[in-house]
Amino acid sequence: MDKYLTHTDKLVNHIYWFYEDLDLKPVKKHYGLSINYSDIKERKDDFLSELVNTIVSWVYNNSKSKSLLDDRFAESKDLGNAINFVTNQAYKKFRPGHPQGQFGELLLFNLIQHYYKAVPILRKQHITTSIGHERFGADAIHYKKNGDTNVFILGESKCYESKYQFSSAFEKSLNSIVTTFDKLDSELDLYLYDDFIETELEGVVNQYKKGELKDTKFELVCLIIYNETKAISGNCENDIKDNIKQAIKYRCASFDKTKFDTIHANLLARINYVVFPIWKLDELLNDFQTKVGSNDAGRT
Repeated sequence: MDKYLTHTDKLVNHIYWFYEDLDLKPVKKHYGLSINYSDIKERKDDFLSELVNTIVSWVYNNSKSKSLLDDRFAESKDLGNAINFVTNQAYKKFRPGHPQGQFGELLLFNLIQHYYKAVPILRKQHITTSIGHERFGADAIHYKKNGDTNVFILGESKCYESKYQFSSAFEKSLNSIVTTFDKLDSELDLYLYDDFIETELEGVVNQYKKGELKDTKFELVCLIIYNETKAISGNCENDIKDNIKQAIKYRCASFDKTKFDTIHANLLARINYVVFPIWKLDELLNDFQTKVGSNDAGRT
């Protein structure tokens, strides 16, 4: 299955991460992330550029991308023209004025692959641009084989650019992942029979739907992206990153732990958190929208 993973290394090079207990439930290691630093310089521009570079892979699998590229090159005999054509086709899948959701889902698509080594079963953009599916569905459904175990990873992303919204984003992410888990079977019905599932994984999903897929396991991933307001100081890279880590741990420690009580213990044990503060998130989202929308002139 690894051959179906998309390239994520260049993006993650611009992400600082740590993996430890964040004083959340379930009690286990979770990911704390932020945009990376080189010395005292935040690598925000490079992070955003590499994230945007993954858009084509989010929209199209390798075979579809190659087919589009080859067909256009056969017509134009111009490789640059063909590359720009495929990129523009992918950008057309984005809905103007919705940067928060699309930014979060694109990031989630990459992070699940990189940290959990699970391939996407479906491309979310296929669904969000299809009539009748706009408001329905998980933000991510991925799959991996772990020995004899068939692991499905369901992901939800919540991105809040407003100040002081960490708790709201976290709580809504929890509620969303539970709903995603509860509705998975009916959701797969819609996707499977409407031809959204990746061709290479249709057999796995068919087996699951028929009750023939043995040793199935579910893992849940909540990505919480929020606008951090705590001032970050430090005279070197290590000091800055330690400040970032402390800011993340502070937010998690202050979250109302009674919110976990409504989730069944067996399901709660499967949840994994990825907490991603961004300073001046509104500016980053605006830059993201600008990059994605920069090819508007070539759209029809």
